[in-house]
Amino acid sequence: MSTIKKNTVTLKNGEKLHYRHRAGDGDALILLHGNMAASVYFEELMAEIDEHYDVYAPDMRGFGYSTYKKAAERVGDYANDLESFTEKLGLETFFLSGQAFGAAVAMRFALDNPKKIKKLILLSTCGVAGRPIRKRVFFNLFKSKRFIKQNQTMKEWIEPVEKYKEKKQQWIIKQMLNKYFFTVDKPTDRQYDAYIEAFMQQRNLADVNIALSYFNIFSDDNGVTDGTHEAKNLELPILMIHGDKDEVMPVGVTKFNERAIGKNASTEILSGVGHMPQIDDLKKVVNLYEVFMED
Repeated sequence: MSTIKKNTVTLKNGEKLHYRHRAGDGDALILLHGNMAASVYFEELMAEIDEHYDVYAPDMRGFGYSTYKKAAERVGDYANDLESFTEKLGLETFFLSGQAFGAAVAMRFALDNPKKIKKLILLSTCGVAGRPIRKRVFFNLFKSKRFIKQNQTMKEWIEPVEKYKEKKQQWIIKQMLNKYFFTVDKPTDRQYDAYIEAFMQQRNLADVNIALSYFNIFSDDNGVTDGTHEAKNLELPILMIHGDKDEVMPVGVTKFNERAIGKNASTEILSGVGHMPQIDDLKKVVNLYEVFMED
């Protein structure tokens, strides 16, 4: 089995992206992680996927071991980082996959660089209309009809989480991961340690939430910003893989995406699988990736 190596590349904007790489002699595959995560979430998938593929998984700006010198305000900023990343590594065409927030980055990149992407795989995807977050009222007990639009308000909304990180209350973070990510199968102790570390390392939680709020390639207003009508322009083959027990991105999100994108998108709903299909049903996910890329 090929070894997964770790490396760092400096982008044109001066940011340094840490990445995992499992060398292969064939087509390149890039994996983009979600929010509150990092490239470590793809280690098992990278190890198991056919050794023909040359697989890369970067920690995006502000995540994991990558730098965060300048705040990234929109999903497009992360897509621009990915463009610089691929240019630095000499990757001209490749398969691209994104999970949750990473799926938004992947869609934005595919719209901006359609000739570079062979096929697109969206894992536990966010919606084409983004993911706006509602304000809370009455001591944060109830959701408002109004959405958070400002970074400072978002920072106040996530303040309790940042305090858990600051105080290194890892047992609370573990419970959060269990509540949202690991609702079906649980990671090993070694994986838990790595996933908690990834959570602790993130420096841009508020910024990512705002970026997702302003990501809207659908046709209608999402409560924060107008839609750009671009979803229908995703004209490459797209596979969306979603667990029916996903507590973060309900399965209805991927069905909505399929209707918005149109005939180029297909969906695989995995039974008894949560937000982390690569943990809950690794064998099935690997098979779906390989069949779709080889087809």
